[in-house]
Parts: sequence; C-alpha cells; structure tokens
Amino acid sequence: MRWVLLLLAVLGFGLGFSAKAPGLMGVGFVLGFVFLIAAFFAFAAERVAETSRPDSVLLTDKDINTLRASMRKANSPATPSAQRPPATHA
Repeated sequence: MRWVLLLLAVLGFGLGFSAKAPGLMGVGFVLGFVFLIAAFFAFAAERVAETSRPDSVLLTDKDINTLRASMRKANSPATPSAQRPPATHA
C-alpha cells in the first residue's frame, strides 16, 4: 500500500507539472502532497511495526507484581540488627 501511495504522489506531481490549466496544476500538486504525506506515514508505520515486539512477549500483570515484590524484598533491610544504632552526642 505504501508503494501505491508513493506512486500516486509521483503521478500527482507529474499531473501538476504537465498541466496547462492552473486549476488542474493546483489539483495535481495538492494530490501529490497529500499522497506524499500519506506515503511517509505508511513507511513510518511499517518501520515501527517491524521493530516492535508482539504482545505475546510483554509482561502480564502477574509478572509485573512479582517483579515489584522481588524489588521491594531486595531493598528492605535483611535484619533489624543490621541497622546502625543512633548516634549519641557527647
């Protein structure tokens, strides 16, 4: 589809450059720019789609909650005696 849009953009610009009437020239250039922008977005969407991961490899809510719990466990102190006593002022 993106190649068809690019071809239509080239045909629109061809119509704009070869037209003798100003109205037909304007329609050709407008169609050329519209199809060129559409082709740009189609190429960008295809590029994003080919580099993105499928939904099947994304983390589920259960996996996220398990990961959060393991991070909380790793950040909490191991035992209360491992904490330093409060400093005393002499």
